[in-house]
Amino acid sequence: VLNLLYEAYGFPGAMPRPDMDPNQVLSAPQATLMATIAKGIFNNSMDWSYILYGVIFGIIIIIIDVFLKKSTKNLSLPPLAVGMGIYLPPTLQMPLVVGAVLSYVVNRYLRKRAEVRSPQNVANDVDTCNRRGILFASGMIVGESLMGVLLAGVIVVSVTSGGSEAPLRMVSDSFGDTAQWLGLLVNILLIIEFARRVITAKLNK
Repeated sequence: VLNLLYEAYGFPGAMPRPDMDPNQVLSAPQATLMATIAKGIFNNSMDWSYILYGVIFGIIIIIIDVFLKKSTKNLSLPPLAVGMGIYLPPTLQMPLVVGAVLSYVVNRYLRKRAEVRSPQNVANDVDTCNRRGILFASGMIVGESLMGVLLAGVIVVSVTSGGSEAPLRMVSDSFGDTAQWLGLLVNILLIIEFARRVITAKLNK
């Protein structure tokens, strides 16, 4: 699968064909990070000061997280979330932020509703709705991943047979701005549908 994605899109700093647009490569921050560290160690070009700064910063974040959990009821500073925010590009961070805000808003609504319709079993009410949301979100993630692999397969078959790198293109490059607005609209509709499915989940009897 990785080789298929590489042949179709390429990765930052590693493109299978010289005529490929470096701005269109598949973003792989985790792989890029590990490759940078490996190259730095084997080529003896690693700037160890960054590693030291990372260790110190990580210890500080852990201390703050422990302090917040002990001194407050609902506040924390997860070190993993901070680390992801540092090395993930903004294009990948935005869905995480939107998902976190959506989760917070929906959970508040579910808890308030559960206190009214099932005051004796608030936790089960909220968990039942959240479980449906997790299944729906997991399905969208898996579906998107499978479609990405299938599209990569179509691109590789087209390129190896002498065809275009965009065999499914239906519009010109000038459609880019309109496509972005359409993509935003589709995302908003998905968010609304996601929240609706979570809120309308039926309780187990």
